[in-house]
Amino acid sequence: MRIPSPFRTIAVSALTLLAGVLISGPASADLCASTTSCSLTLTQGNSSSGFGTGNFGTVTLTLSGSTVTVDVNMASGWTIINTGFPGAFGFSDSLAGLVTIGNFSSALYSGGTSHAASDQHFDGFGFFNDAAATTGPSAANGIGHVSFDVSGAGLNDVEQLLNLANPLGGDAPAYFVVDGFNGQNTGLLAVTGGSEHDVPEPQTLALLGLGLFGVAFMRRPNRV
Repeated sequence: MRIPSPFRTIAVSALTLLAGVLISGPASADLCASTTSCSLTLTQGNSSSGFGTGNFGTVTLTLSGSTVTVDVNMASGWTIINTGFPGAFGFSDSLAGLVTIGNFSSALYSGGTSHAASDQHFDGFGFFNDAAATTGPSAANGIGHVSFDVSGAGLNDVEQLLNLANPLGGDAPAYFVVDGFNGQNTGLLAVTGGSEHDVPEPQTLALLGLGLFGVAFMRRPNRV
């Protein structure tokens, strides 16, 4: 039996889409619309803190040359502290840990580590390879706004500093964490997403492909 041309066209399109999905890797999503600037929200506390979810502050990254200025502004009533984690800030670069961290806006905060391996543990959110403000104030002395610089050869996109913890922690997939204090409790706060360019998951695209195939089949003329 010869398959009608419209059916063949739709079926081939659907199968091509499905094949592309099956051979592609997991979909990724960009966090930032620009390579030179990005503002993200701290939305998730680690489970031990009891902070839950909310809008706890913003993390803004701005690229100039091969230096990214990271500007952390906490919401009202929150401060940035160092309570025993590797640093007041945790994140992962994609430059094999070959970055320099410094130029803090306040003398209360200093120091940074950048390793090739993800060995900086931030409870609940996993392991990062960078920690900033390895020295910082206790809960009673923190402030709500801190900026610092991250520089390195090959640094040309702010998203090079926004990689998921690896391995992930059990609370949420995190791209950037801050050690915070709300006047009562201490704990970690994280950027966990907020993609500006979401890409459909492979499963969604696969279902779309199968749906198109089904529509094409239903349109096939019945012949005796």
